[in-house]
Amino acid sequence: MGNDQGLPSVLIPYPGPSIDPSTEDIFVYLRPESNGYLVESLLLKVIQKNPEYKQRIFFVYLANIPGEFILKNHIVERHYLIRMRFAVLGKTLFTEFMKRDFEDYFKQPFEQAEIVGAFEALRRLSWTPDRLFELWVPAEDVLITSGQSVKRYGGLFIVNYDIPALVQKNAQGTDIAVMLFRTTIGYERFASIFKEMEKTLRDAKVLSQGVPVDRVFHYSKGPFEQILDGRDYLYSPSGTHIPCEELSFATFLIDKGVPKEAIRGVIEHPLVRYYDESGTLRENSIYLYTRGDSYPQAYEKFLAINAQVLLR
Repeated sequence: MGNDQGLPSVLIPYPGPSIDPSTEDIFVYLRPESNGYLVESLLLKVIQKNPEYKQRIFFVYLANIPGEFILKNHIVERHYLIRMRFAVLGKTLFTEFMKRDFEDYFKQPFEQAEIVGAFEALRRLSWTPDRLFELWVPAEDVLITSGQSVKRYGGLFIVNYDIPALVQKNAQGTDIAVMLFRTTIGYERFASIFKEMEKTLRDAKVLSQGVPVDRVFHYSKGPFEQILDGRDYLYSPSGTHIPCEELSFATFLIDKGVPKEAIRGVIEHPLVRYYDESGTLRENSIYLYTRGDSYPQAYEKFLAINAQVLLR
């Protein structure tokens, strides 16, 4: 639980960045509706039973962040800032790349399509955020483009359907548990541990069949996402924020000569354009572009960025 002052309670303090480029720091945080301590203990058991725990996987930070602190500091809105903007403004924010993706995928002209942000969809459908959050459609009716989801439901194309519920759930004053694991096994192998966690939660009936695991917990899926997660959920024992430059991957980038402002800039404006191996110009969020990469791989991709998209 949070402490009496409504500040984060840090149970295992952050030890500072790792200077070993073969390590990865992976944040795990539980969604407000995840049933707190039960899920926390189940997830930790999976990690602690892993034969590489304490050899190649280290538990280096644990904090509980009170809902009132999250609300007061607008952490959720900041964390999902770009996705939030698309959920509010919908079609008007689509870039040329996103328009092309939409037409290629749904085989419909972009200009004629009824594309609405999630908040407008709530109004039109007279639904609650939870009902929209739980809307299931076949996989072929979902497009991910430049890090934004577009879900087809009847004649509507709903942008970032999950955002209203994420904001509302975090407004209910529930604490969030945040853990940080430092590992040398790599994102890919760590992802298999998360598969095991998912199975454990389903076996314990904490997670119903068919409900996506990211409704219960989130983990950093790449180095830039590590910086985003740390920027919003890493605190000192006194409850003050630890600057994102003190995160392991940010330290790695700074050591390579990347200015702090450039690191902060790509976290604030994560839509980027780059040339792929075939020389084709692509657009994606920095988080999806570098998902699962090692620090050196993510750094090389960062260098290959051709432009950042500044949304109007």
